[in-house]
This record gives sequence, structure tokens and C-alpha cells, in this order.
Amino acid sequence: MDLNQILAQLETANDEEIKSLLQQYNRENSHTFSFEKRKKACAKLCQSVLTVLGRQVQPSCQKTCLETLRILSRDKSVLAPVATRKGILGEDTQSEEEERVVVEALKCLCNVVYNSPAAQQVSVDVQLANGLCASLRNAREWHHEVGLFTLRLLFLLSALIPDLRGSLRREWRAVRLLREVLEHTLDVRWVGPYEAARPDPQALPMPAEDNERAMEVLKALFNLTLSDPGGEDDHQFRLIAALLRHLLMLKTETEEKQRKHTGDKSIQNRF
Repeated sequence: MDLNQILAQLETANDEEIKSLLQQYNRENSHTFSFEKRKKACAKLCQSVLTVLGRQVQPSCQKTCLETLRILSRDKSVLAPVATRKGILGEDTQSEEEERVVVEALKCLCNVVYNSPAAQQVSVDVQLANGLCASLRNAREWHHEVGLFTLRLLFLLSALIPDLRGSLRREWRAVRLLREVLEHTLDVRWVGPYEAARPDPQALPMPAEDNERAMEVLKALFNLTLSDPGGEDDHQFRLIAALLRHLLMLKTETEEKQRKHTGDKSIQNRF
């Protein structure tokens, strides 16, 4: 369907009609990564979808809208409507009714933050990282994809905004929170102050989902430990070192995953 037709119909469509229109658009553009030739129209679509999300719409419609934003956010040239305080907060606050909506919102935010310096600044202004750290405290209750993309978004913020790393360490205790997520993910049993019990040699391989979560935690920790702040973080560093030793002894479901969680020596060497 022509994009101009979609834009015209969105203005008066109800929830089901919006969902149907955008689902068709999403199918047709599921493998599109550049919208340069339709930049203005796509920017208008981006704004229209945000307007829909600002209303009280059904979760299924929210999810479809967020899928559209995620597709559009692959191209930084159409991100202006999303890379605002209203856009960032809208995606965060309109998508908590159902897990699948939250996941789409997090995926979309990952794309937007990665592609837009303006969105990165807005994320700082609205203290998005603070909210993510608060979410880490409930990591035991996460569904897998919610946790995975929460961690990935925190990794992106800490990678793309170096000035944020100090606040994450000092004010929001992100190193400790991430260490606790890793400890829970690995199901560690401590046998000493800084010594984790060796894995049972007969234990099943580490589940793929746990492996994915552990990798996202380690990526974020890498960013936060690029410089050594010393002091109270020394205790956390020693605990993380013990967790890394434990991780290196775990079996994974495939050789590829084994290489991923043992192959990067950079963070290991830091501890």
C-alpha cells in the first residue's frame, strides 16, 4: 500500500484499522533498513504513530505501532519525532500493559538511542538509565526478552554516552546491580568471600537464554569498568572476578556460545 494512503487513513482510523494498516506496512518493510527516498513521508508516519501511542489504544495496537517505530528507527534520517523528550517518555510509559508491548518498546528504544545523538541526550535528560537500573533490582522477575533488551539498552547508553558511566557507577550502583544479575543468571553458590563453588561436572549445559543474558551483562560491565574508580568498587570487582572464573568453567549448548563467553579476554584481564 502507498505510504501516503496509509498516512491519510491513519488520521481517522480506529484501533483495529490502525493495526491492520500498520501490520501491512510492517510486512512490506520487514527487511528495509533505509528510507532515504521516502524520508519526509516516513518522518510523518513516525509522528503519526507517536500520536496514536499517545492515545488510549489496545495493547495489540500498541505493539503493532511499536513494531512500525522499530522498523523506522533503523534509519537515523527519520528519527526526529522520536528523538524528543515526549517521544522517549512516550515509548517508555505507554507500553507496560503487556510483556510483548514492553519488548517492542525496548527494541525500538535500542534502535533510536543507537542511531540518534539527539535521543541519547534526551535519554540523559529524562534519566532513562536511572529507570533501567531500578528495573535491574527486579531482574529475578523478568521474562527473558524484557531482561535481555533492558540490559542491551543499558549497554548502549553506557557505550555511547561516556559521561554517563560515572553516574551509573556512583549514583545508581550499576556495577553492583549488574553483578547481582550475573550472579543470579549463573545460579552461583558461594563457598568463600570471593570464591564460587565449581560447577557440577554432570550438570546440563548453560541454557541459551542464560548465556544471552550473561553476555549482555558483561558488555555493560565492560563499559562501566573501563576506568578503575577504586574504593568501594574493589569489593564488587573481586566478586565479578569470581563470577568470571565460574563462567569460564560452565558448559554451553553449542561450541559457538562457548567461544562467545570465553573468547573475549578484555574484561577477564581487567579482573
